[in-house]
Amino acid sequence: MESVTGPPAKMAANRDELTPMMSQYFALTEEYADALVLFQVGDFYELFCDAAEEAARVCEITLTKREDSTGTYPMAGVPIDNVAPYVEALLDAGYRVAIADQIEDPSEASGVVERAVTRIVTPGTVLEDELLAAGGNTYVAALAGSTESDRASVAFIDVSTGEFRVTSASPTVVQDELDRFAPAEVIAAPDLGHDFEVDGMRTPFRESAFEVEAARERVEAYGASEALRDAAEVRAAGALLAYAEYTQGVEAGGLAYLTRIARYDPREGMRLDTTALRSLEVFENREGGDDHTLLGVVDETSCALGRRELTHWLRRPLVDRERIEARHDAVEELAGLSLVREEVRELLRDVYDVERLITRVSRGRANARDLRALKDTLDAVPEVKAALADAESDPLVE
Repeated sequence: MESVTGPPAKMAANRDELTPMMSQYFALTEEYADALVLFQVGDFYELFCDAAEEAARVCEITLTKREDSTGTYPMAGVPIDNVAPYVEALLDAGYRVAIADQIEDPSEASGVVERAVTRIVTPGTVLEDELLAAGGNTYVAALAGSTESDRASVAFIDVSTGEFRVTSASPTVVQDELDRFAPAEVIAAPDLGHDFEVDGMRTPFRESAFEVEAARERVEAYGASEALRDAAEVRAAGALLAYAEYTQGVEAGGLAYLTRIARYDPREGMRLDTTALRSLEVFENREGGDDHTLLGVVDETSCALGRRELTHWLRRPLVDRERIEARHDAVEELAGLSLVREEVRELLRDVYDVERLITRVSRGRANARDLRALKDTLDAVPEVKAALADAESDPLVE
């Protein structure tokens, strides 16, 4: 897509004449030339010049003009407290969005207010609740090949929940994993050596992130290097961590909400490729909707966490007999305890999406409503445990 960032030619030729604020704005647009920069000015995010014209067209907002010592030029803005729908429109149009916030109190600024890009929003790194499916997942994937065998490694992260998984397998199995997780965005090592089909956006990312030593250092920052089997897994995981840190605006090792880097074996679950999932209408019906799908029919969950877990179960059905029987035992036990079952169901209705809440809290983006939801959720946990205190089947005890 043609770039609309950076100063127009006339302004670029007279950089010394720019006001301090406009000089700051264009410095950020040049640093993040692959994104549209939303530049905080008070209670609004603003864009200028060509970027303003493009944002006005895509977001259907009013294009105005700004006049200062630099001259007169286009300007467009959106309110900070309702930025989500405009970010969505820009993402749908194929843009990445760099959020440049004021990181200094204007009343204490001696000159121009200091601003910095605090995060980059891409199709796979959205954090706004309004843009995320309740109880769902939005993944970014990273792919790396092996120089020692005809295998490939893939890592997945959901930055909104902190889930992180990595595995290695034959290219065919890795393709199945891509089909099952359906990442919104994919980054790949330059020497991947395999062609994979993905529906999500292919995003270029710096090649150095896939170098083994750099990737290993990044994985070690999260205490997970021993869990990974080979260099390809380390490369995929390390590069994905680097991409997540870059988009979230944190230093190496700074994804505090990341639960753990979990290595998994695709053989632990039934292999269901895209064709099988569509033919069986597990998540989508033949028209592409979700009416009368398997998930739609069996989903009687009471909270977002339950829906997400059920989705995981359907995406990867168990194949181990002991685990299947243990799950059936838990279902049988709850089926026979109607009063306990109803009590737990009522309690779970007060449980919010704690995974996403913790992410927002750790990123400093939680509001009063989020904190109250987190409190209510934590208050419900001991009550759920007390209601299941006499349970005997392992899944309920755990």
